[in-house]
Amino acid sequence: MPFAALSTLPWARIVARALSASLFILWGAFFVEHLTWFSTLLKNPPPAWVWFLSLMHFLLLVSYLVSMKWEKAGSVLMVVSAVTFFSFAAGINAVPFILVSILPVAAYSICWFRERTKTTPV
Repeated sequence: MPFAALSTLPWARIVARALSASLFILWGAFFVEHLTWFSTLLKNPPPAWVWFLSLMHFLLLVSYLVSMKWEKAGSVLMVVSAVTFFSFAAGINAVPFILVSILPVAAYSICWFRERTKTTPV
């Protein structure tokens, strides 16, 4: 994206993309760390539900990247994967982890609301 086009984006969209990139790095580090742990278990692999949660974690990471191009599709994927993953993996901390993980959706929602009010006749 050219630098001039960046200045035409609303501030909320820039914040949403920055949050998506930051959360991708944060949760990506945990994902890589857990994958290295899985590699030590080649003789005794984890059960299927652990692989399913790893898939949900991976989809959460993918959603951060997808949301930068397709905001609504990425946001839906982000909410579904965050709720599914953290509901099972985070235990008592699930709600705060989910809320932090879907912060980009809140920022994108501000953009959608602003765009809708601009195009809706009064």
